[in-house]
Amino acid sequence: MKKVLLIISFLVVSATAAAQYPVPQQTSTGMNTQERANVQFALEFVRDILNRGNLDIASHYMPEDFTSWNPNIGHGRDAFVDALRNHPQLIQNWDATVPEVIFGKNEYVFIMWGKFVTNVMEPAIIYKYNTIDLLRIEDGQIVEHWDGSRKSVTEDFGKAAGGGVFNDSTNLSAREQETHRLGVIEFRDILQYGQVDLAREYFHPNYMQHNMNVPGGRDEFIEFFAAIRDPMPLEDEWIEPPTLELVSGNFYLKFDQRMEDDPANPGSQSAYYRFDMIRVGDGLIQEHWDVAFPPNIERPY
Repeated sequence: MKKVLLIISFLVVSATAAAQYPVPQQTSTGMNTQERANVQFALEFVRDILNRGNLDIASHYMPEDFTSWNPNIGHGRDAFVDALRNHPQLIQNWDATVPEVIFGKNEYVFIMWGKFVTNVMEPAIIYKYNTIDLLRIEDGQIVEHWDGSRKSVTEDFGKAAGGGVFNDSTNLSAREQETHRLGVIEFRDILQYGQVDLAREYFHPNYMQHNMNVPGGRDEFIEFFAAIRDPMPLEDEWIEPPTLELVSGNFYLKFDQRMEDDPANPGSQSAYYRFDMIRVGDGLIQEHWDVAFPPNIERPY
């Protein structure tokens, strides 16, 4: 298995990462005026609230009954602000400042961050991984928030089953319908049903895989998955349907709620959230991001 490893010193990390992972940030070209305004509002929220810039104005961004679906934080705006003041490490992206991908669709804003983690056993090896924030905006405020945090605290806030309002993208343009079609081909037909040969038709030859556990390139992708997965007869239904599908211009996002054993409460489970996303260009799938993390490395969240 080929891994994308940055075996470099810290002084060279930024330059190498910028060359391999698109900078400046990418965004959708298919947003309407309201969606662009939502993106701007979300960026201001990141600056003022997530980055702990001015928590005294939290009521400007969040209603009192705001809900973060982070399993480590209680319901309500006050609980979220208290966590940022006293335990910011519980919020996955509290210190992230420059998104790599950001777009709005309908009432949602999606933000993806690039982060780095060092292999403590071999400090010269640095891995890049991705984290997310998903925000839902209603009546000019952020009413719901999701990130990829896993349960780590002992308290039970009544969110073990997860949840939220999930409205798939509507009013898709012809371009967005094609983006959606290609996203379903990769995530359902290829990755769930194992029909990896479809990648020859729908992936760009230089397809970029932002997952350090999977090789980049179309042919390398096909070789990798053909060796570990047997194809199944293709059907129209998802084997594991996404919790939410967002399509904005040339980006397709598959957002999933998953359950895992709660380490703090034996016998119960807690929810966490993950994503897969592609960028389409020239009628082909150009890039893929997901929530993959390096094996045998302790997660910082």
